[in-house]
Amino acid sequence: MKIIFNDATELNVQAVKLEDGYLKILTVGNTPEQLRVLFSDDMRTQKMIVQERGRTVDTYEGYTAYKWAEVRPGKIYAAAMYKPEKTPEVQAEVQADVQQAAVLVAQMQAQTLEDAQALTVKAIYPAWESIIGQTVRKGHKFQYADKLYKTIQESLLIQEQYIPGEGAESLYTVIDETHAGTQEDPIPYDGNMALENGKYYIQDETVYKCTRDTEIPIYNALADLIGIYVEVATEE
Repeated sequence: MKIIFNDATELNVQAVKLEDGYLKILTVGNTPEQLRVLFSDDMRTQKMIVQERGRTVDTYEGYTAYKWAEVRPGKIYAAAMYKPEKTPEVQAEVQADVQQAAVLVAQMQAQTLEDAQALTVKAIYPAWESIIGQTVRKGHKFQYADKLYKTIQESLLIQEQYIPGEGAESLYTVIDETHAGTQEDPIPYDGNMALENGKYYIQDETVYKCTRDTEIPIYNALADLIGIYVEVATEE
């Protein structure tokens, strides 16, 4: 087997193969230093034709960048070449960029999901810390302390001093994860929640029915809101 270079010179080889983005050439009788000199000529390596018994078996073009040469068992010497614009490192960076872009697209699309659907893909939403400094629209969803939240103002600048939870009820509300809001499956109320008309909530083992939307999250005890936003649920 031999390689015919772009300048018509030839080199006897044991094998030529592509591995992990590198073109690896195995030879006998050529030291790593000789291989370095031979393969560092990018005009010579612009095109390399591999022939075996007079028959062309492969043609490689553009592998002009020399990576390394090494000694292998059996006094076999190997050289590694690559395309300058397509090193494994560059390809890994490109792949990482593609994956990051895909995540960003998925996160943007996830913002359009209804709450129930959003809960099934909670992991796709950004962490609250990652959106600090951004201005987002009403309903923008994010994660904090393993809970899914959404913003409730038309336009909101996320600021680090306003941490989701008590004291930030006018900014964010928790999206309930496991309860239907029916009388049989009421939503546990622990404050910082916007109540929805017709849904059922439970606090201190008492079930309440919301009679009108609060529109913003509240943190008052439900017992204090009877006749305002809730009533004690009765058997139906």
